[in-house]
Formats: sequence, structure tokens, C-alpha cells
Amino acid sequence: MPSRAVWYKKGSIILFEVSDPLTIDDLETGAEEVWALATEIREPVDMIFDYVKVTDFPRGVLPIVREHFTLPTLDRVALVGGEPLIEMMIITLTRATFRPDPTIHATVEEAADALRRLAEDGNR
Repeated sequence: MPSRAVWYKKGSIILFEVSDPLTIDDLETGAEEVWALATEIREPVDMIFDYVKVTDFPRGVLPIVREHFTLPTLDRVALVGGEPLIEMMIITLTRATFRPDPTIHATVEEAADALRRLAEDGNR
């Protein structure tokens, strides 16, 4: 499946992974899964967006990201991958919602460690 959303750490960190071949429908389905997880709890949650296995993002991805990833309980986003377009979109989104800029990492584990450190430091 080209997209999936699961708890990386139940109640605090959502892992949203995407892979080739990725379509707009896959992103929308994944976003719905992210929303479903986030609505399970009332506290702010962080999200790791792992797109390292995507070589070509579909056209029209910006409106999907803008529309579907403005969760009211989403606090920080950690990115795993190296696509400048995605980094720009997520940075634009986080600034528009007054959230911290996303952190960018090489692995999911590194991203999770960074989010945990920020949470432990009281940066909510």
C-alpha cells in the first residue's frame, strides 16, 4: 500500500509513510487515517512524515497537504526524506498554522528521537 498511518508511539507520535507508486487518492486516504488516529486523543500529537521511498510525487499534492494536514491537535512534524518540494510545502503549512518548522531527518528513528527530546524539553 502506498500510504499508511499508524501510531509510532501510541498517543503522541503518528507515523505517516508513503511509497511509490503514490497517487493523490493514496495521500487523501493516508490523511484520513492520520485524522482518525489524532482524534483518538485530546492532547497534541506529533507526526513523522516518511517519504523516503517516493521518487515522484503526483501533481496537485500541495492542495491535499494544505487541506488535509491542518489537524487542530497536530503539534510538530518531522520529515524523513529529501524532497525539497515537500519540505517547502510542510514549512509553508507549519508557518501558516503558527507551528514550529518541521525537523528534517535521515531515518524514522532519528525523527522520533528528535520529537521525544523536544517533548521532554517542554517545547509544546
